[in-house]
Amino acid sequence: MIAMKILAFSDLHDEEAALDSLEKLAPSYDRIFICGDITHSRSFAESVIKSLPNSLIIPGNWDSRIVNDYLSEKSQWLHERRVELGSGLNAVGFGFSPPTPFYTFGEIGEDEIYSRMSRLPIDRNTLLLLHCPPKGHFDLVHLIRRIGSASILKIIEEKKPLAAFFGHVHEHMGTEKFGPTELIKLPPANSMRAASVTIVDKRITTEFISL
Repeated sequence: MIAMKILAFSDLHDEEAALDSLEKLAPSYDRIFICGDITHSRSFAESVIKSLPNSLIIPGNWDSRIVNDYLSEKSQWLHERRVELGSGLNAVGFGFSPPTPFYTFGEIGEDEIYSRMSRLPIDRNTLLLLHCPPKGHFDLVHLIRRIGSASILKIIEEKKPLAAFFGHVHEHMGTEKFGPTELIKLPPANSMRAASVTIVDKRITTEFISL
């Protein structure tokens, strides 16, 4: 049996101490999944690329245009792309979020999210990297408002990826099954937390770790 080990996190938000810890952990993993909200600064983005060369990256809503332009030229960029991972698995990425009260750069409407994601080659062997949660799953803010994406939920229902990784809502972390798909809500890395994920024969085990 071949095991794949993935270090996954979201919402780094320029936290240098977290990046230092992630860099130390990275050699023990086959891949690093970075699910958006990394930085406003190109220099910090450069540090992420240098520190985590075996990463796959998607944008969040908070990352700046300058950062997205820089990262989109790198081989690690996964937004609206697919990468074969081996062991019959692939990774597909889609970043951004629906509109927020903060008018951040990476916000798009639900219709556009659905239209663009519908064209992606997502299948039952896909590890789907997202920034925003699917509507109704790990997306409750201040116990009163859900900010997940209805379009992402619909795509997961239709295409049934093996797993979906996402961040965005800092208040939550955890896993749950949604049909055949394993939902993995990543903790915010700027709180010095990440997820350690092991996949063996398409069986997924997730441990939330301190950085």
